[in-house]
Amino acid sequence: MSSVIGYCRRAWRRAVLTYALACARDDAAARELTAPAGVWICERCHEAVLELASLREHLRVAHAMP
Repeated sequence: MSSVIGYCRRAWRRAVLTYALACARDDAAARELTAPAGVWICERCHEAVLELASLREHLRVAHAMP
């Protein structure tokens, strides 16, 4: 049973990441920006990072609410 749950979690995570990437690409296209594949851009300060985890860390550290 746990292998089925693990598979479902991995499938869900892939679906969420794919959706987030598609939304980021659509947002960049709407703003007339071109972002190469594999690059994440902070919408607050426009810093580019190569991994989603790095973007999340950047948001947590640089843009944390006091």
